[in-house]
Amino acid sequence: MSKRSTVARRRGPIALSELTSGAIAPVTARRGFATADLVAAWPEIAGSLHADYTAPEKILWPRRSDGDEPAAGVLVLKVDGPRAILVQHDLPQIVERVNAFLGYKAISRARIVQSPVSARERPIGQQTMPPLAPADKQALEARIASVDNDELRRALAKLGRGVLGSRRD
Repeated sequence: MSKRSTVARRRGPIALSELTSGAIAPVTARRGFATADLVAAWPEIAGSLHADYTAPEKILWPRRSDGDEPAAGVLVLKVDGPRAILVQHDLPQIVERVNAFLGYKAISRARIVQSPVSARERPIGQQTMPPLAPADKQALEARIASVDNDELRRALAKLGRGVLGSRRD
């Protein structure tokens, strides 16, 4: 039987993570990560305040003897030099978020290594929008002025700026 017949064929789009996980898994395992998910989700874990200048470097797992429960590891966090003091203040919260992401108390503490962090591209939803023309801005404000809920009004304003800003006259 040929190899092609034993492999199930899929139709439709395949997630990029499915295609790259086989190539990325050995690299992340060498760095102490069980999966690349932590690295991929880092902007959400670190939060918007720290995501641009921090990156998880590796997890140092302690040695264990047979029969012992696995002990919590140490997260080595790469931080742009002068911003390390800002991150130091929020380390307990970052460790909590990493543990919540992993689903158990995998990390007991974090260690900061001052090193340059490559700049990340902003996700599509967070790109800055060009300013609206004054007439468009006034029209948008007039349309959403009757909305009582502040959160809904902000969301509608953001949507309106995106729609009106993307139009090319």
